Amino acid sequence: MYEVVKVVNGYEITRMVGTRGFYHVNVREGKGWREFHTFRTIKAATAFCLSL
Repeated sequence: MYEVVKVVNGYEITRMVGTRGFYHVNVREGKGWREFHTFRTIKAATAFCLSL
């Protein structure tokens, strides 16, 4: 299960419940596939979302 940590520029930054680090950003989703990026820090994930 994933929890939303922050919403930046319309993109949700999520992480697995009960863990620290490894934040995920879903860029696109479709039928049976999704494009996502993984980051070690929330600061790096925020910078990525702002650049989109």
